[in-house]
Amino acid sequence: MEDDELDISELLNKYEQMRAHGKKMYLDADEFSMLIEYYFSIGDLEEADNLTKEGLAMHPGSQQLMLIKAKELVDGQYFQEALNYIDSISDDGDIDIPLLKIECLIHLDMKDEAEAIIDDLFERELTVDQLYTIDIEIGFIYNDVDEYDKAVPYLEDSLKIDSNNTEVLNDLSYAYEMLSNFPKAIEFNNHLLDIDPYSFESWVNLGKLYSMSGEYGKAVDAFDFALTINEGDVNALKLKALAMCLNGNAEDAILIFEECLKETPDDMSLYDSLLVSYEALKEYDQMFKVINMKEAHLGSKGILMKRAWVYILEKQIEKAKELFDQIPESERETYDYYCLEGELAIHEENYIDAEKAYMKAALLSEDNENVLNRLSIICVSLGKLEEAADYLEQLFKLDPNFPDVKNRLAFVRFEIGNKEAFDKTMEMLSDDDLRNMLELIDPESKDKIAILNRESLLIRLDEARENRLLFKNNKY
Repeated sequence: MEDDELDISELLNKYEQMRAHGKKMYLDADEFSMLIEYYFSIGDLEEADNLTKEGLAMHPGSQQLMLIKAKELVDGQYFQEALNYIDSISDDGDIDIPLLKIECLIHLDMKDEAEAIIDDLFERELTVDQLYTIDIEIGFIYNDVDEYDKAVPYLEDSLKIDSNNTEVLNDLSYAYEMLSNFPKAIEFNNHLLDIDPYSFESWVNLGKLYSMSGEYGKAVDAFDFALTINEGDVNALKLKALAMCLNGNAEDAILIFEECLKETPDDMSLYDSLLVSYEALKEYDQMFKVINMKEAHLGSKGILMKRAWVYILEKQIEKAKELFDQIPESERETYDYYCLEGELAIHEENYIDAEKAYMKAALLSEDNENVLNRLSIICVSLGKLEEAADYLEQLFKLDPNFPDVKNRLAFVRFEIGNKEAFDKTMEMLSDDDLRNMLELIDPESKDKIAILNRESLLIRLDEARENRLLFKNNKY
């Protein structure tokens, strides 16, 4: 340690003795700062705050202590109070003060003012370390307010200086996940695994990302790696089983879910996952058994709706309606209730009431893929094709791999007939998708269609669009 460096251990010992004996001692601003930083690092925020107040009482003009107080206000999310206080602190070319201002302004939704300060910062003569700090801090701030598209450029710029900052890589992976850019999220998560191949959290996150991108086989492999590091982790096992179910292996998924259920019998999600798995296998008797187990462990809330749903799957609509009418008032303004109401209306071909029910469900679960899917089907039945196309486009943006979403959107665009929208939809389809659609229109020309190139396929399909042939020959 240099002679002019403060010894935190010695300083802390002196301060603790002074406090134990109820004595006061003079500390300079640097000593106060070191003690505040120490207590903050061990999570004793109350002592850190007391030291800040005491330090400012002793050194009211200390820029160092004033900056600490400003940071404490920001950490406490007192953004307006912090902004007012920061205005009393001299900048003196220090980047900490404008960064605190930027954070306050962004959280107060004063984005233009924040951008002006950001522009001013980058016009300064900055050291590499200052530039690095600015990029990281602004990126973190934008991530905190869910403006991921703005966070990404700053965080990526910081990697040009240090490509192995794990905190930045984590935030970038998360930002791209929130932007539904799963390949980029996976890329940065893999970088984390290059740095630490034995990170349980990174392997679990990789599995989640592969699941969200529809690559369920890779997701299962990632969860297997995680489970070699932390064998028996129930959360990782649940996620692995869910990926297996989505990958068409419901039988083995069920075995894992049942093992998890023995460990955590009060975990509601496990019962729901088992129901999804048994539904995939059309084992409705097993679904009823799971519902009975759930009722025994977690009570009767929502149970009538679960049973009614299984009766719908079994096409026993009258039994489903009988249970639906028994649902208590306290459970009726819920997502599950409105979906059940919508399905019953669809089975009665009462599409107006079905639409109303699913619209209510949509209000309770924004961007829900199942709701968008059902609304698109209902709108087609009502002849509201433009609205059906809107729902399908929303669904496609959320999940391009949702079953048949591209082909169904193409069906609707055929019937609407607008060429510009039709051409845009055709761009989504592969050559095989285009051939399949032409074969639906003209099954007898299957052999000729098989040898057509993409340009010829599009010309034939556009002719079919003009003549509205697809809906005439096929159902949606």
